[in-house]
Amino acid sequence: HKLMPIAAPFNLEKWIEENRDILKPPVGNKNLYPAGDDYIVMIVGGPNARKDYHYNETEELFYQLEGNITVRIQEDGKPRDVNLGPGDMFLLPGKVPHSPIRSEGSVGLVVERVREAHHQDGLMWFCDNCNNKLHSSYFKLGNIEKDFLPRFK
Repeated sequence: HKLMPIAAPFNLEKWIEENRDILKPPVGNKNLYPAGDDYIVMIVGGPNARKDYHYNETEELFYQLEGNITVRIQEDGKPRDVNLGPGDMFLLPGKVPHSPIRSEGSVGLVVERVREAHHQDGLMWFCDNCNNKLHSSYFKLGNIEKDFLPRFK
């Protein structure tokens, strides 16, 4: 097991200014430390147009930097919106289906755990009217920037 190289610090605001072009749909995320063993630290831009809910077994930290995000969650069999604006932070517990809805031009920092061998990720779709689960797909998440896209086809 090789140690992660110690990366030099950098100015996140400057990085965002220089990389806005990659923070665009369909996914619009960039893993800032791909060599990390414990954490996935991502910058995610909006807008996005997702109808699915993501399921992961570990916590997910949302810190909104610019614009707004609604983290729609499933709680007690009902959808609930958690609204975040610039400077707002939210720790989502593990195993809570969530659907991040990002506004145009928004930028957020998301921190989640690198998946271990026994962890399953999932995508779920719920009926807009009755909230019944319509479909779900579970998979092993290896590369956060690439492994979601095939699930949307």
